[in-house]
Amino acid sequence: MSLARTEAGSPLNGVVEGFYGRPWTLRQRRALIDWLHGAGLNAYLYAPKDDLKHRALWREPYTRSEAAGLRAVADACRKRGVQSIYAIAPGLDLAAARPKETATLIAKLDQVRRLGASHCAILWDDLPAGLSEEDRRMYGTVAAAQCAVANRVADALERDSPASRLLFCPTVYCGRMAEPSVRQSPYLREVGEKLRPGIEFLWTGPHIVSEAIPASSIRALRQVIGRKPILWDNLHANDYDSRRLYLGPYTGRAPALRQEIGGVLLNPNCQLETNFVPIHTLGAWCRCARPPAARTAFRKATAAWLPAFTCRGGATLEIDEIGLLADFFYLPSELGNRAKAYVADLKRLLGAAPDQWGAVGRRFERTSRRILALCDKLTQLDDRDLLYALYPRVWELKETVLLLLAWIAWRPHAPNPKARFRSPDYRPGIFRGGFAASIERLLPMDDAGFFTPGVWAQSDE
Repeated sequence: MSLARTEAGSPLNGVVEGFYGRPWTLRQRRALIDWLHGAGLNAYLYAPKDDLKHRALWREPYTRSEAAGLRAVADACRKRGVQSIYAIAPGLDLAAARPKETATLIAKLDQVRRLGASHCAILWDDLPAGLSEEDRRMYGTVAAAQCAVANRVADALERDSPASRLLFCPTVYCGRMAEPSVRQSPYLREVGEKLRPGIEFLWTGPHIVSEAIPASSIRALRQVIGRKPILWDNLHANDYDSRRLYLGPYTGRAPALRQEIGGVLLNPNCQLETNFVPIHTLGAWCRCARPPAARTAFRKATAAWLPAFTCRGGATLEIDEIGLLADFFYLPSELGNRAKAYVADLKRLLGAAPDQWGAVGRRFERTSRRILALCDKLTQLDDRDLLYALYPRVWELKETVLLLLAWIAWRPHAPNPKARFRSPDYRPGIFRGGFAASIERLLPMDDAGFFTPGVWAQSDE
């Protein structure tokens, strides 16, 4: 017997609101659902970590006003042909050995299903290690306890709502977490053996943020867990670094991967308004028999996003300007083409005498001026929500470019090649200051991912 007989095998492709930080508003979720519909996607998973009643206070039912918001989201999903999935994360303090706890969990899920949720999910990610003594005596392992709870929830869903699907996010949710490997992980093996076959399994790929997800890695996982996983894809997630923003396309996943998975739920930027390109390029990847190349999908989605960039007075940014902006805020491990070229030009200038800069120097200055003009134009956007979503990163880009131009102006007049540049506009502790910046200087990471104490840390020993 399996869950969701009528929908078994139907891929769930869409977005998971699964980040840490301020959850999206009802207005933003309605906009998201419109985007999902327009992109040909069919699923929205509600899992904001900082909805207290999703995680920290999971036992508490939603109040009347809170319930009205969840019902409105479910209604919007239904009207747009999007399946709404409510996720709960009880693992911080759930006592699996106590039947009353599972009953409370099921009651909470009953409430959200009455509000219109199509499906449910139980998330066990990002938890403190270990079990309580009571749970250890009854179950022995974390995997056994989690599966027992999920199976009891699945039984309840089967009785009350046979069409409902249940998703399960494991504690070991990527390849890098699996010890000693995916194939040999005791946790994954036990989940594969004890979790009901109809319960679906969430997975982020080889890493928490996976630049690429080879189909072979998913085939290896399937042999262990006995089912197709659904990707909880963190490619565009930025909650782990508030200085990052990702406007680039959905990429790094070959079309062959679609045969190995039960769908893709993209966990995108915290700033809803910045997710147009990620969502629409995901839609192209999911629905096209032959998905377009990432750059082709990127250009098409950028063109579709253009109306959002109308400025005061009716002027609209040019598509190339939006593409230029996105190239500087592209993907976690990759800049877009024009940003790559800009950095390459800067490296040439840093390594050459000013009298050798020539065309490279002129091109670098032209691009710099264009970036500054773009930053100024963005402040005139009619869509102020979009502006404010972009603003912190755009301002940082502007300040960085101004610093580079100041260096370009100073370098030809430096007293000698070894002279050091200093500007009154950029002071220690003010420019790129704070705790995180201090640690980055003391313990820098190299290109291979190794942390090496810096010269200042060594000199203090």
